[in-house]
This record gives sequence, C-alpha cells and structure tokens, in this order.
Amino acid sequence: MAGLIDMIINNPAIAKSIAKQAGIDLDDAGSIIGKLAPILMGGAKSNLESNKDSGGLIKHIESNNYAEMFDKPEEAVQQGNFTDMGNDILAELTGSKENSREVAKHVEQETGVSSSIIKSVLPMLAPMIIGALTKKSAPSMSNTTSSQSSGIESMLTGLIDQDNDGSMIDDVMGMAAKYIFK
Repeated sequence: MAGLIDMIINNPAIAKSIAKQAGIDLDDAGSIIGKLAPILMGGAKSNLESNKDSGGLIKHIESNNYAEMFDKPEEAVQQGNFTDMGNDILAELTGSKENSREVAKHVEQETGVSSSIIKSVLPMLAPMIIGALTKKSAPSMSNTTSSQSSGIESMLTGLIDQDNDGSMIDDVMGMAAKYIFK
C-alpha cells in the first residue's frame, strides 16, 4: 500500500490541481491529500475484502480513463463530470455520504482545514486513488477476463495489504502515521 499512497502523495500535479480547484494553498492541499489517501486506499481494500459486491469498484479500476486522469490531473479536475465521477467512487470507497462526512470531520481535526473544503476535495481525490490502483495493477489485469473478478480482487487486495496479514487497519494506520509524523 505504501507504493500506492506514495504515488498519490508524491505527485505534485495532483496537489497543485486540487489546490487550484478547491481554492486553497498548496501546503493545505498536500496536508489534506496526505491524510485522505491512506483512508481512501483503506476503503478500497475494505470494499474488495468485504462480502458485499465489489463489482462497481472493480469496474472503475478496469477503466483506463482513471489512469489517464492520474497522469493528467490538471485536465481531469477541470472536466464537468469529474465531481460526479468522484462521488460515485466515494460511494464505493466510504460506503455512504455520512461516512464521507465523518472522514472530512476527522481530517479537519488533524489538519485544521475546514471540513467543507475537505468534502470538496474528496471527490477530486477519489479518482486519483482509482488511477493509482489502475496503474499499479495494469500489467496483471491485462491478462484477466471478467470471469476472473475474484482473482482481480485478490490481486488488488494484495497490492493494498502491505504486510499480507489480511488486516487493513494496521496498514492504513501505519501509512497515516508515516505521513502525520513526517
């Protein structure tokens, strides 16, 4: 999971694009992204490991346009339907609008940035999470078919579960701590 989160946090174009679109400074954008990326990546892992249908998330990951968005975030965040796409992905990553609000409140306490700003950043960052997953899993997924979706879920879960213990909590908390105490 570290590599996936690093792909997002260490991509200055993502922070710059989000800062510009949200009307915040680059440092605040970086701080918000540093807190949200591990949480959203943990949400992806939780979705894939749960008993609920992960088809929506897998469909997003299989779509090449998220990898393109990840590579060109400045163009992506300016698209008219970008926020709608981001909200669709958030539903898969957090499970509900209420959960997204709770995430925003949590990150507000850690960063001091208003939860309303964080709520506006969530749908911008969600496609970047999918873009990172798509880019990281592309070689493995090119050799699969839709009937192998459980294999895709296992492969993606393996990418996210850093220590292969089957628990996302320690991975997410460890990643969050890494970026909190930088």
